[in-house]
Amino acid sequence: MEVYYYVPASEASYAVECGLKLSRWHDREVVIGGAVKKCLAALLNPKDDMDKYKSPDLKCLKLEVSANYCYIADRYLYELGKDNPLLADMYTTTIRPASGYIFGSFRLPECLVASTVIGGYIKVLDRRIDSPVLFENSEELYLNNIIETRKEMHNDFGDAMLYYFFCRLAESGKIDKIEDAKRRAAVFLDRRDGKYFTVKVPDIEKY
Repeated sequence: MEVYYYVPASEASYAVECGLKLSRWHDREVVIGGAVKKCLAALLNPKDDMDKYKSPDLKCLKLEVSANYCYIADRYLYELGKDNPLLADMYTTTIRPASGYIFGSFRLPECLVASTVIGGYIKVLDRRIDSPVLFENSEELYLNNIIETRKEMHNDFGDAMLYYFFCRLAESGKIDKIEDAKRRAAVFLDRRDGKYFTVKVPDIEKY
């Protein structure tokens, strides 16, 4: 499988030629199958870390790795778990073999590569001509999956999203709200540009 890993630009050529030795490059130690494993925390999409993607000091490497040595985990929980032991434990429970991962299941998936990646299976990502990734970034895919699933379950989910979004803006005084409880409708007025938005009030009891 193809995954992406950032290294200092000065190290990229050496990595392509000589590989990424797990003992040197590992940036995770996680419990997998009851044992602690050292892993490279790679990405499924190079744009999943835009700070690194844009950094002139880093190079993105595309790795070809056997799925037998790859595990997918929720990096979003890992970051939150740095300050919350409960979420740290949740992160560990998300770890699964790459073969069992369904794209869009995690907001920010990472691929834990539990092996050295030898030279010949690494190249510097060429953004101009390299093989395209299947989606813009993992967070967009994750959110779209949730929204589409909810739309299939509730045909008024679009109204529900807009209603509660605009209600929060109204609570903060950024827009005005006029609601007709009898007709279950609301009009939100943006005073800055005079635009208004008509939204059906969702029946939250049926959700």
